[in-house]
Amino acid sequence: MESGLRQLFERCHVPAGCHLVGDNGYPCKSWLLTPYLRPQVGPQLNYNRAHKKTRSVVERGIGQLKRRFHVLHSEIRLSPEKTSKVITVCALLHNLCRQRNIPQTGDDDEFDDDDDDDGDDNEHNQFVDEVEQCGLAFRDHFVYTHFG
Repeated sequence: MESGLRQLFERCHVPAGCHLVGDNGYPCKSWLLTPYLRPQVGPQLNYNRAHKKTRSVVERGIGQLKRRFHVLHSEIRLSPEKTSKVITVCALLHNLCRQRNIPQTGDDDEFDDDDDDDGDDNEHNQFVDEVEQCGLAFRDHFVYTHFG
């Protein structure tokens, strides 16, 4: 994840207490919280459940946007600024359609995201380095503070 968002988090330009939620394909960091691979019963399991529910809501929302606006199915070949505007407008129009009960067109199953698709998650977790160890320690602190 080499992005401007990553730089904002790593340079502490994002308010304290703000975190991203990612799957096991990403390294655990103090600002990017990932699930436990083998959670223990108690706070870790409670955290994993909340993490999965949160990711599922986001993935369902993305799936709904992609079904309604086909421009979101693949790469948008515009500047980052214009791409951001396209995505924002799609979200606003989607919300307006929902408020007015305008149904989505097309096949609802065509672009459904599988909430339990963790096929490639373990590949990236084989290379946990020292930086990730700090993230893992932060996650433990976060979990036992908020789920303990």
